Amino acid sequence: MPQPLSKDECNKLCRRCLRECRQPENVLLLECPRFLKRPFKSPAYRFNQLDLFE
Repeated sequence: MPQPLSKDECNKLCRRCLRECRQPENVLLLECPRFLKRPFKSPAYRFNQLDLFE
């Protein structure tokens, strides 16, 4: 059985989905019948300021 793709290796639609059935990044998906969106909007945090405390 193939290994599941990580969030960085999957396409844009699969990154927003809660399910684990992920398609590769080079596959263009317009919609997915199994798409399950997140119940909330989670911001993408960047930890660039952690360099200040080293």
